[in-house]
Amino acid sequence: MFKFLINNLLWQDGKYIAIFTLFIGLLLIFLKSNINNRFVVIGANILLLLTAGFFLFSFYFFRNPDRVCKEREFDNNILVSPCDGLVVTIEKISDLTYTQKISVFLSPIDVHVNWIPDDGIIEDVIYRPGKFIVAFAPKSSDINERNDIVINCKKGKIQVGQIAGFVARRICCWVKKGDNIKAGTKFGMIRFGSRVDIFLPENVEIKVNLGQKIKGGQTAIGRWL
Repeated sequence: MFKFLINNLLWQDGKYIAIFTLFIGLLLIFLKSNINNRFVVIGANILLLLTAGFFLFSFYFFRNPDRVCKEREFDNNILVSPCDGLVVTIEKISDLTYTQKISVFLSPIDVHVNWIPDDGIIEDVIYRPGKFIVAFAPKSSDINERNDIVINCKKGKIQVGQIAGFVARRICCWVKKGDNIKAGTKFGMIRFGSRVDIFLPENVEIKVNLGQKIKGGQTAIGRWL
């Protein structure tokens, strides 16, 4: 329990949410104590319960688990899933670099930390502002706010896109261009419901299925051929 609290990303990427929630809670306690009106007290009690519930949920949402992909330990050609969630798209695409795309939807109860799929060097980090439609919709990949990292791996390039959703309003990326990174390390997170796109070249065999629930840092999503 102590490790969960210490490693929780609420203190890093959710600190303003925690501060704001605590401020609202204290304000409601002040109103209860200083305004002698039954309706105000009832309303303050209801809001205080909701605020406390959201504060506790934030601890759950910003959890930061340590994961290992067992298949990767025995095969360096394995690509590690960059996120938790539901595989909603597996498709062929026409691109000079990539021929395959996997899209994963993350609900608010999924872990929202993102993992590096393979060893390599960050060739580029591309941020694009946009809208905040529901991340389950296919068009969210094209019009929502997103951040893409391009990884130059030993056998080719892969691209991972962090996409904001209807509730998610901030994308966090902890790597920069030129960083030398390892598979299974964490590179960012998306707050409160989102989508992740993984772009792969033709020399990758996809190892997940449409509709499958996957775990970031643990599930093997593909393998270099």
